[in-house]
Amino acid sequence: MMPNELRTAQRRGSLALAGRESRRVLALWSQTLLPPVLTGCLFLAVFGGALADRIGPVEGVPYLDFILPGLLIVTVAGQAFSNNSTSLYQAKSEGYIDDLLTSPLRPSQLAFGYMVGGLLRGLLAALAITLAAMPFTGGIERPEILAGTLVLTGILFAALGVLTGIWADTFDQHASVANVVVTPLALLGGVFYSVDSLSEPWATLTRIDPLLYLVDTTRAGVSGTSATHIAVSLLVASAITASLFVGLTALLARGWRLKP
Repeated sequence: MMPNELRTAQRRGSLALAGRESRRVLALWSQTLLPPVLTGCLFLAVFGGALADRIGPVEGVPYLDFILPGLLIVTVAGQAFSNNSTSLYQAKSEGYIDDLLTSPLRPSQLAFGYMVGGLLRGLLAALAITLAAMPFTGGIERPEILAGTLVLTGILFAALGVLTGIWADTFDQHASVANVVVTPLALLGGVFYSVDSLSEPWATLTRIDPLLYLVDTTRAGVSGTSATHIAVSLLVASAITASLFVGLTALLARGWRLKP
């Protein structure tokens, strides 16, 4: 195969894999999209609607506007991670990962193809929650920051999901990462509270949670207020994402825990 033909085949193969993962998300919408959207809307209804008057504004922001950014980040992170870790785990357990490993696709293209599905799932769920919340909030102050942060969060946790799917040999291992890593990060990410209102050690635990800075940057996009430096938060998150993607492609190139 000539170099140009090889590149064309690789590009088509990567797009085909991304398309398959995207169709999987859309075809199984009642499992992939409906549950997170309902969960997010219930959180908004209970905390932002029923309890907002009792809690009052937080950091000068109405409580519904305050919690919406955190719910969007948690939704994108959880769905991007879950989609890709499950997809890779199924590919390994059912044996069709071998077809991809023997294809002419480069490791980065394999990673890209799988990550697209998780990113799409997370962003579609977040979009639905945002549209449902818009009639009850003050609108979006800086949509470019909101969109950029959500996309960056989706890429980060999509890559983490692919890495987890490669590592996990059992469903228990797959679920343990979600329960031990992703869930605690979400609970300590300042979604429902301001870090300034906490006593020690909870304030320190929250400040070392990387999800806090993504939540705060998203809050800047929604309400225009931020307790952290937006550029620094995005730069650090981008560096972590890039490092994770480089490590992921290196493991795919070696076939770590994928080849017999």
